[in-house]
Amino acid sequence: MNEETLANAALERLSELGLHGEVLAADQVEPAETHRLDAVFRLTAGSGAARTYGVEIRARLTPESATSITLPARLPPLLVTTHVTEPVAERLRAQGIDYVDTAGNARLAWGDVLIDVRGRRNPVVPRSRTSPSGAGAFGRAGLRVVFVLLSWPEMAAQPYRVLAGASGVSLGTVKAVIDELGRAGYLYSGAKGRRMARGGELLDRWAEAYSITLHTTLALGEFSVDDLSWWPASEAEMRSQGIQVGGEAGAGLIDPHLRPATLTLYAEQLPARFIAGHRMARAEDRGNVHIRKRFWRVAEPDSWIVPSPLIYADLLASGDPRQREHGDRIRTSDDRLIRLGKS
Repeated sequence: MNEETLANAALERLSELGLHGEVLAADQVEPAETHRLDAVFRLTAGSGAARTYGVEIRARLTPESATSITLPARLPPLLVTTHVTEPVAERLRAQGIDYVDTAGNARLAWGDVLIDVRGRRNPVVPRSRTSPSGAGAFGRAGLRVVFVLLSWPEMAAQPYRVLAGASGVSLGTVKAVIDELGRAGYLYSGAKGRRMARGGELLDRWAEAYSITLHTTLALGEFSVDDLSWWPASEAEMRSQGIQVGGEAGAGLIDPHLRPATLTLYAEQLPARFIAGHRMARAEDRGNVHIRKRFWRVAEPDSWIVPSPLIYADLLASGDPRQREHGDRIRTSDDRLIRLGKS
């Protein structure tokens, strides 16, 4: 389903639940209120109680991506999607986000209005023609290309072969991604070649797709240590072994006020010498040290932390509300993320 179809289906379900809904046109809402929103709904109950919602439309939601949702606070938020499972519903309710899906599950509350419908099964919807491992911008391979563009926006002007080398994907994948981003308005051609636009919005979409499609495929190992206080003093050791810091530990290097409880490391392969040297024990489930595969090939000799778009996505993909708050903080303190938001 495209966004218009999902929005219309949501209004039909809301009508069945006793709410009259209409989509407000751009000239009916202050421009500042519609920024980064997919739609604005005006809902009216039989009692006459009404509310104007800022609408975010998502084709699919997992508990992890539900935790990572960040909606503008100018209007009360309403999430529209195909199906809300109970774990997703719990995350949305905890964040105070009202929602409705195309099956008729919904939670909306204001004034004397309270609608809480749960347990309706997922309606049959056509599968996307693009598989998670496909070449589209938000498939598994395409996400690598988008990551390079978000981390080094000047790379947008480079030839396909350079982008392919930097992201470790085929030339065909690069072309498909560039074409898709161009159609969506995230890339445009200027006097000096391709340039990025709406970088903050693209980061939001990339971080959500990363948590669903790419994040879980990168795990090299989960480990536990009793004390994590040693890692900030290990910069030289990590550099010598090609290890970079991500996740909330990386966020802690961006914002010293953050106190990380976990350590996320990226490396070409499992760093056995580093693991043994710091007495890391294999974790049966999820430890406090996460080691992941480095999936890009752009060298930054002066940096021992991964690019901040990946740190931000790691925080959101964790499913931990505390780390999500860290993500919100570095969006306003990291130079790279600030520039993306302004592009």
